[in-house]
Amino acid sequence: MTRIYLRQPVLPILIVFLLGLQLTEPSRAWMILMMAFAGNFVSAYGWARSLAYNLQLRRESKLGWVQVGGQVEERITLSNASQFPAAWVQFVDESTLPDFNASRASGISAGYFDQWTTSATCYQRGLFYLGGATIRTGDPFGVFDVTIYAPNRTSILVLPQIATLPQMSIAPSGSYGDGKPRRNVYDQTIHAATVREYQHGDSQKMIHWKTTARTNELFVRLMESSPEGNWQILLDLDKKFAYGKGWDSIEEQSVMLAASLADMGLRARKSVGLISNSEKTIWLAPQKNAGQRWEIMHALALAKPGDLNLSAYFERIHALIGKNHSLIVITASTKPDWIKALLPLKKRGIMPTVMLMDTSAFDNEIPAKNIASALEQREITCHVIPNGMIKRPEKSSQPKVNWTWRTTATGEVMPAGS
Repeated sequence: MTRIYLRQPVLPILIVFLLGLQLTEPSRAWMILMMAFAGNFVSAYGWARSLAYNLQLRRESKLGWVQVGGQVEERITLSNASQFPAAWVQFVDESTLPDFNASRASGISAGYFDQWTTSATCYQRGLFYLGGATIRTGDPFGVFDVTIYAPNRTSILVLPQIATLPQMSIAPSGSYGDGKPRRNVYDQTIHAATVREYQHGDSQKMIHWKTTARTNELFVRLMESSPEGNWQILLDLDKKFAYGKGWDSIEEQSVMLAASLADMGLRARKSVGLISNSEKTIWLAPQKNAGQRWEIMHALALAKPGDLNLSAYFERIHALIGKNHSLIVITASTKPDWIKALLPLKKRGIMPTVMLMDTSAFDNEIPAKNIASALEQREITCHVIPNGMIKRPEKSSQPKVNWTWRTTATGEVMPAGS
């Protein structure tokens, strides 16, 4: 959409006034002045109209999604196909991606173009848009202003960061989950795929003595043919406990922890699901197919805190959680009422592991260690997650790309060299 505005309304008024003087008191002076102003008015309008319909915008970006810490780059070309130069052009970018601003002011000669590249490192997850712009210009006499609206835009999804987590034990589920040995079957005669720390209830026959002797701690074998336990990640996004803002906030740290755990489980070839009491309820049943990673990351990218507390959420989903799952609860809630909801789940073969976000940095009244102690008394595995455990990625110092593109193994299209 294009609009031409009269910037100097006094000019046509002056022309009409001079015309009136010429009609009432004819004079060569009035005629010369009237013709000069009229000529200026017509020339200015023709110049402005030519620019309005001959300034062309092109924006190039092939990134549909990127992870937090990744870089987005866009090339913008503004060309002038008019016979007249644009003495001044103001390009106002309306992209919603944080820290991305392609606004620019310049001049463009007739038949030439202005081209520039804008990039930004993504530090905030969510759905954003590149594009939407307002172009302002006008004739060199300052009589008319031209405004061109370019509403076309491209969406870009910023997925949460996947961090490398310290070693944290996840309570195995069911009778056979996570490599727990079966009795009187051939599993015990095959080779061990890996080992893990001994947990209460593991058979002593499965102790791996070489690793035990080397580390001075009990380790058991995980058999190659042992069935895997499903992981169901429960992300608590109760807004009452969404302390802080930005990277170190409870919300962002919880989401990144959920993404990292999901990635870890899927890489271990487990079936991983995601549920959350977020603003828009998330329910993804455990799967381990190729599309599950994308579904989980997409849901986490858009997740926002909701009004439903963890205790009430447990009441709603109690009967819906499948049996023999490892339930990984990520929460910052210091209200102990939700702990009672975990106990009946264990009777159904659902083994909970709690990732308790430490809120002490936000002057919370009840310290996380009190909740952790209550969980341990009930034999529920608990890990207290310190605030800021997942660090903000360093700003990328990537050189300008040559605008050739490559496709990653996961389907992400990105500039070559990035």
